[in-house]
Amino acid sequence: MHNHIEHRLWLVFVISISIFVLEIIGGILSNSLALISDSFHVMLDFSAIGISLIAFRIAKKPHSVKLSFGFHRAEIVAALINGITLILVSGFIFYESYKRFLDPQAIQTDTLLGFAIAGFAANLVMMILLKKESHSNLNIKGSYTHVIGDMLSSVGVIIGGIIISITNYPIIDPIVSVGIGMLIIRSGIMLCKECVHIFMEGTPKEIRIESVSDEIERLKEVSEVHDLHIWTLTSNVFAMSAHVKIRSEFISQTNNLLRKINEIMKEKFGINHCTIQIEHDLINPDRK
Repeated sequence: MHNHIEHRLWLVFVISISIFVLEIIGGILSNSLALISDSFHVMLDFSAIGISLIAFRIAKKPHSVKLSFGFHRAEIVAALINGITLILVSGFIFYESYKRFLDPQAIQTDTLLGFAIAGFAANLVMMILLKKESHSNLNIKGSYTHVIGDMLSSVGVIIGGIIISITNYPIIDPIVSVGIGMLIIRSGIMLCKECVHIFMEGTPKEIRIESVSDEIERLKEVSEVHDLHIWTLTSNVFAMSAHVKIRSEFISQTNNLLRKINEIMKEKFGINHCTIQIEHDLINPDRK
């Protein structure tokens, strides 16, 4: 199953890079900043897909003594670099748009529309390839969302090209470029914020720490949970540590309790890495 998803991702990755190159060439030939901006928006597609492919490869790498969690964080480092790059690219788009507001450039609308429509068609193919797996795989879902966003961006370029061909107002081109630049900088900032949250060992947005605590304390053997920490190793790979105090009459059932907690964490919250320190009522640990 994973090989099938990975092969499909590689196909979409190749298509998205092809669109990027195609729209760069089309933007230069047509003198359209909007088309060049859209090509950078495609960077969102193939960088997101590339990060998903990194995640698949990382999952296969063995852990080592020096890297006890393996190479999981490599994906987050790649995502952070991607986010910073997107912010820098959006700055370039805004600067070039400003120059074109002051001095509008003639646009070859036929060339612009031809390349933009080709880009839209290729995005449609990528969306079809990713749609099925997007329901069952969160990495694919993220890539699928990026492709939909790029399709909307392509539609904006096409509409802008049609308006320019009808009205002969080339200033429409930098206006569309600014719109695409806003989408890119928003994505870049959100991606950087998410990466920093992971590096700061923040609680995953998918999990409420109170819900985890309540779920453990529902068990009859447990009297209290404290020093509970949940963090993200890489996208959709979560870890947890906690001190669990058990009632004195259940001390002999510690192994069974640990098994139950691990099963609950995996099934209800998707947490696969659990470190649990067992305490009992005769012990009064210092609270943090």
